[in-house]
Amino acid sequence: MIGFLLDLEGTLVKDKSYTPFEEALEFTKELDRRNIPWIVATNNSTEKPPQLIEILREKGFNVNERKLLSPSLLARDFLKREGVNSLYFMGTDRVKEFFKEEGFEVRDDHNVEAVVVGRDREINYSKLKTVTSALVLNDAKLFSFHMNRLILDPDGLVGPSVGAIATALSYAANKPVVSFGKPSKEYFERAFELLGIKEPDKIYMVSDDPFTDLAEGKKVAGFKTVFVLSGKYKDTKVLDSIEPTLRPDYVFPDISGCFKLLEGGLG
Repeated sequence: MIGFLLDLEGTLVKDKSYTPFEEALEFTKELDRRNIPWIVATNNSTEKPPQLIEILREKGFNVNERKLLSPSLLARDFLKREGVNSLYFMGTDRVKEFFKEEGFEVRDDHNVEAVVVGRDREINYSKLKTVTSALVLNDAKLFSFHMNRLILDPDGLVGPSVGAIATALSYAANKPVVSFGKPSKEYFERAFELLGIKEPDKIYMVSDDPFTDLAEGKKVAGFKTVFVLSGKYKDTKVLDSIEPTLRPDYVFPDISGCFKLLEGGLG
Protein backbone atom coordinates (compact mmCIF):
# COMPACT_ATOMS: atom_id res chain seq x y z
CA MET A 1 0.00 0.00 0.00
CA ILE A 2 1.23 3.46 -0.93
CA GLY A 3 0.03 6.82 0.39
CA PHE A 4 0.19 10.47 -0.57
CA LEU A 5 0.85 13.67 1.37
CA LEU A 6 -0.51 16.44 -0.82
CA ASP A 7 0.49 20.06 -0.33
CA LEU A 8 -2.35 22.54 -0.69
CA GLU A 9 -1.51 25.88 -2.34
CA GLY A 10 0.27 25.50 -5.66
CA THR A 11 -0.43 21.75 -5.71
CA LEU A 12 -4.13 21.11 -5.08
CA VAL A 13 -5.37 24.69 -5.35
CA LYS A 14 -4.08 27.76 -7.15
CA ASP A 15 -3.70 30.18 -4.24
CA LYS A 16 -5.53 31.63 -1.22
CA SER A 17 -8.73 31.75 -3.28
CA TYR A 18 -8.62 27.94 -2.97
CA THR A 19 -9.58 27.55 -6.61
CA PRO A 20 -8.82 23.90 -7.33
CA PHE A 21 -6.72 22.60 -10.16
CA GLU A 22 -9.06 20.33 -12.12
CA GLU A 23 -6.35 17.69 -12.37
CA ALA A 24 -6.05 17.75 -8.56
CA LEU A 25 -9.74 17.00 -8.13
CA GLU A 26 -9.42 14.16 -10.62
CA PHE A 27 -6.33 12.74 -8.91
CA THR A 28 -7.78 12.76 -5.40
CA LYS A 29 -10.99 11.16 -6.69
CA GLU A 30 -8.91 8.42 -8.29
CA LEU A 31 -7.05 7.86 -5.03
CA ASP A 32 -10.39 7.46 -3.26
CA ARG A 33 -11.62 5.10 -5.97
CA ARG A 34 -8.56 2.89 -5.46
CA ASN A 35 -8.72 3.19 -1.65
CA ILE A 36 -5.24 4.73 -1.59
CA PRO A 37 -4.80 6.84 1.57
CA TRP A 38 -4.03 10.54 1.19
CA ILE A 39 -4.17 13.67 3.29
CA VAL A 40 -3.90 17.38 2.65
CA ALA A 41 -0.55 18.11 4.30
CA THR A 42 -0.65 21.89 4.46
CA ASN A 43 1.25 24.65 6.22
CA ASN A 44 -1.83 26.87 6.01
CA SER A 45 -1.75 29.51 8.74
CA THR A 46 -4.74 31.65 7.76
CA GLU A 47 -7.78 29.41 8.35
CA LYS A 48 -9.11 27.48 11.34
CA PRO A 49 -8.95 23.73 10.54
CA PRO A 50 -12.75 23.15 10.58
CA GLN A 51 -13.30 26.10 8.24
CA LEU A 52 -10.52 24.96 5.91
CA ILE A 53 -12.12 21.53 5.70
CA GLU A 54 -15.45 23.17 4.88
CA ILE A 55 -13.85 25.34 2.19
CA LEU A 56 -12.14 22.38 0.53
CA ARG A 57 -15.29 20.26 0.64
CA GLU A 58 -17.17 23.10 -1.07
CA LYS A 59 -14.47 23.10 -3.75
CA GLY A 60 -15.03 19.39 -4.40
CA PHE A 61 -12.32 17.68 -2.32
CA ASN A 62 -13.30 14.70 -0.19
CA VAL A 63 -11.67 16.01 2.98
CA ASN A 64 -12.54 15.48 6.65
CA GLU A 65 -10.75 15.85 9.98
CA ARG A 66 -8.76 12.66 9.29
CA LYS A 67 -7.62 13.90 5.87
CA LEU A 68 -6.22 17.30 6.81
CA LEU A 69 -3.13 18.19 8.80
CA SER A 70 -2.38 21.86 9.50
CA PRO A 71 0.08 23.56 11.88
CA SER A 72 -2.80 24.99 13.95
CA LEU A 73 -3.48 21.57 15.45
CA LEU A 74 0.17 20.92 16.25
CA ALA A 75 0.59 24.45 17.62
CA ARG A 76 -2.30 23.97 20.02
CA ASP A 77 -0.94 20.70 21.36
CA PHE A 78 2.70 21.84 21.56
CA LEU A 79 1.98 25.16 23.29
CA LYS A 80 -0.18 23.44 25.89
CA ARG A 81 2.57 20.88 26.57
CA GLU A 82 5.02 23.77 27.00
CA GLY A 83 2.70 25.43 29.51
CA VAL A 84 2.25 28.58 27.42
CA ASN A 85 -0.75 30.63 28.52
CA SER A 86 -0.30 34.01 26.81
CA LEU A 87 0.85 34.66 23.26
CA TYR A 88 1.10 37.24 20.51
CA PHE A 89 -0.07 35.82 17.20
CA MET A 90 1.12 37.49 14.03
CA GLY A 91 -1.56 36.42 11.60
CA THR A 92 -5.25 36.39 10.74
CA ASP A 93 -8.12 37.10 13.08
CA ARG A 94 -9.53 33.66 12.24
CA VAL A 95 -6.52 31.85 13.71
CA LYS A 96 -6.39 34.27 16.65
CA GLU A 97 -9.95 33.18 17.34
CA PHE A 98 -8.86 29.53 17.14
CA PHE A 99 -6.21 30.11 19.83
CA LYS A 100 -8.71 31.93 22.04
CA GLU A 101 -11.20 29.08 21.63
CA GLU A 102 -8.47 26.68 22.73
CA GLY A 103 -7.96 28.60 25.98
CA PHE A 104 -4.95 30.81 25.22
CA GLU A 105 -4.74 34.48 26.17
CA VAL A 106 -4.01 36.25 22.90
CA ARG A 107 -2.61 39.73 23.55
CA ASP A 108 -1.66 42.70 21.36
CA ASP A 109 1.29 43.85 23.49
CA HIS A 110 4.73 42.49 24.30
CA ASN A 111 3.85 41.09 27.74
CA VAL A 112 3.45 37.51 26.55
CA GLU A 113 5.15 34.17 27.05
CA ALA A 114 5.34 33.31 23.37
CA VAL A 115 5.28 34.81 19.89
CA VAL A 116 3.68 32.71 17.18
CA VAL A 117 4.26 33.71 13.56
CA GLY A 118 1.61 32.96 10.96
CA ARG A 119 0.63 34.53 7.65
CA ASP A 120 0.06 38.26 8.21
CA ARG A 121 -0.83 40.38 5.18
CA GLU A 122 -0.97 43.52 7.33
CA ILE A 123 2.50 43.26 8.81
CA ASN A 124 4.09 46.61 9.71
CA TYR A 125 6.92 48.07 11.77
CA SER A 126 4.72 48.51 14.83
CA LYS A 127 3.91 44.78 14.91
CA LEU A 128 7.54 43.84 14.32
CA LYS A 129 8.60 46.12 17.18
CA THR A 130 6.02 44.60 19.51
CA VAL A 131 7.03 41.00 18.85
CA THR A 132 10.76 41.82 18.96
CA SER A 133 10.21 43.49 22.33
CA ALA A 134 8.36 40.39 23.53
CA LEU A 135 11.30 38.22 22.50
CA VAL A 136 14.05 40.48 23.85
CA LEU A 137 12.51 42.32 26.80
CA ASN A 138 10.07 39.66 28.00
CA ASP A 139 12.14 36.62 27.00
CA ALA A 140 9.18 35.18 25.10
CA LYS A 141 9.69 31.98 23.12
CA LEU A 142 9.53 32.16 19.35
CA PHE A 143 7.37 29.78 17.32
CA SER A 144 6.44 29.67 13.66
CA PHE A 145 3.61 27.92 11.86
CA HIS A 146 6.14 26.81 9.28
CA MET A 147 9.42 27.78 7.64
CA ASN A 148 8.35 28.35 4.03
CA ARG A 149 10.40 31.02 2.27
CA LEU A 150 7.97 32.25 -0.38
CA ILE A 151 4.24 32.50 -0.93
CA LEU A 152 2.47 32.89 -4.29
CA ASP A 153 -0.22 35.58 -4.30
CA PRO A 154 -3.28 35.71 -6.59
CA ASP A 155 -1.65 38.48 -8.66
CA GLY A 156 1.07 36.06 -9.73
CA LEU A 157 3.79 37.71 -7.66
CA VAL A 158 5.59 36.09 -4.73
CA GLY A 159 6.28 37.50 -1.30
CA PRO A 160 8.15 36.50 1.86
CA SER A 161 6.30 33.71 3.59
CA VAL A 162 6.00 32.84 7.27
CA GLY A 163 9.43 31.23 7.54
CA ALA A 164 11.14 34.30 6.12
CA ILE A 165 9.52 36.56 8.72
CA ALA A 166 10.23 34.11 11.55
CA THR A 167 13.87 33.88 10.48
CA ALA A 168 14.19 37.68 10.52
CA LEU A 169 12.75 37.80 14.05
CA SER A 170 15.05 34.99 15.15
CA TYR A 171 18.03 36.94 13.84
CA ALA A 172 16.89 40.19 15.46
CA ALA A 173 16.31 38.63 18.88
CA ASN A 174 19.19 36.13 18.67
CA LYS A 175 16.73 33.43 19.64
CA PRO A 176 15.92 30.04 18.05
CA VAL A 177 12.59 29.50 16.31
CA VAL A 178 10.55 26.30 16.71
CA SER A 179 8.33 25.37 13.77
CA PHE A 180 5.05 23.46 14.06
CA GLY A 181 4.51 22.70 10.38
CA LYS A 182 6.46 21.06 7.62
CA PRO A 183 9.26 19.99 7.89
CA SER A 184 9.14 19.34 11.64
CA LYS A 185 9.53 15.76 12.81
CA GLU A 186 6.30 16.02 14.82
CA TYR A 187 4.37 17.14 11.75
CA PHE A 188 5.43 14.21 9.62
CA GLU A 189 4.97 11.70 12.43
CA ARG A 190 1.36 12.87 12.73
CA ALA A 191 1.00 12.71 8.93
CA PHE A 192 2.23 9.12 8.82
CA GLU A 193 -0.20 8.27 11.61
CA LEU A 194 -3.12 9.75 9.67
CA LEU A 195 -2.13 7.83 6.55
CA GLY A 196 -1.78 4.62 8.51
CA ILE A 197 1.56 3.89 6.85
CA LYS A 198 4.87 3.66 8.70
CA GLU A 199 7.24 2.87 5.83
CA PRO A 200 8.64 6.13 4.37
CA ASP A 201 9.48 4.53 1.01
CA LYS A 202 5.76 3.90 0.45
CA ILE A 203 4.80 7.56 0.95
CA TYR A 204 4.96 10.32 -1.67
CA MET A 205 5.13 13.97 -0.63
CA VAL A 206 3.80 16.11 -3.51
CA SER A 207 4.48 19.85 -3.36
CA ASP A 208 5.44 23.03 -5.22
CA ASP A 209 7.98 23.82 -2.47
CA PRO A 210 11.28 22.02 -3.17
CA PHE A 211 12.91 23.35 -0.01
CA THR A 212 10.71 23.08 3.09
CA ASP A 213 8.35 20.33 1.98
CA LEU A 214 10.58 18.20 -0.20
CA ALA A 215 14.31 18.58 0.56
CA GLU A 216 13.91 19.17 4.28
CA GLY A 217 11.01 16.74 4.42
CA LYS A 218 13.09 14.01 2.81
CA LYS A 219 15.87 14.69 5.30
CA VAL A 220 13.49 14.45 8.26
CA ALA A 221 11.06 11.75 7.14
CA GLY A 222 12.77 9.82 4.34
CA PHE A 223 9.76 9.67 2.02
CA LYS A 224 9.72 9.95 -1.77
CA THR A 225 9.34 13.46 -3.13
CA VAL A 226 7.44 14.90 -6.10
CA PHE A 227 8.02 18.49 -7.25
CA VAL A 228 5.22 20.12 -9.26
CA LEU A 229 5.69 23.26 -11.34
CA SER A 230 2.12 24.49 -10.90
CA GLY A 231 2.88 26.83 -8.00
CA LYS A 232 5.72 29.11 -6.89
CA TYR A 233 8.32 27.88 -9.36
CA LYS A 234 7.74 27.44 -13.09
CA ASP A 235 10.98 25.67 -13.99
CA THR A 236 13.61 23.44 -12.40
CA LYS A 237 16.42 26.02 -12.10
CA VAL A 238 15.60 26.38 -8.41
CA LEU A 239 16.74 22.80 -7.85
CA ASP A 240 20.36 23.75 -8.65
CA SER A 241 20.70 25.23 -5.14
CA ILE A 242 19.61 21.99 -3.44
CA GLU A 243 22.01 19.25 -2.44
CA PRO A 244 21.79 16.52 -5.13
CA THR A 245 20.79 13.78 -2.69
CA LEU A 246 17.84 15.90 -1.50
CA ARG A 247 16.51 16.88 -4.91
CA PRO A 248 13.04 15.59 -5.87
CA ASP A 249 12.64 12.00 -6.96
CA TYR A 250 10.13 13.14 -9.59
CA VAL A 251 9.31 16.43 -11.31
CA PHE A 252 5.97 16.99 -13.06
CA PRO A 253 4.31 20.06 -14.62
CA ASP A 254 1.38 19.49 -12.26
CA ILE A 255 -0.18 16.85 -10.04
CA SER A 256 -1.61 14.91 -13.00
CA GLY A 257 1.88 13.46 -13.45
CA CYS A 258 1.25 11.45 -10.28
CA PHE A 259 -1.12 9.21 -12.19
CA LYS A 260 2.07 7.59 -13.54
CA LEU A 261 3.04 6.67 -9.99
CA LEU A 262 -0.23 4.80 -9.54
CA GLU A 263 0.48 2.71 -12.62
CA GLY A 264 3.99 1.90 -11.46
CA GLY A 265 5.46 3.21 -14.70
CA LEU A 266 8.14 5.21 -12.91
CA GLY A 267 9.33 2.58 -10.50
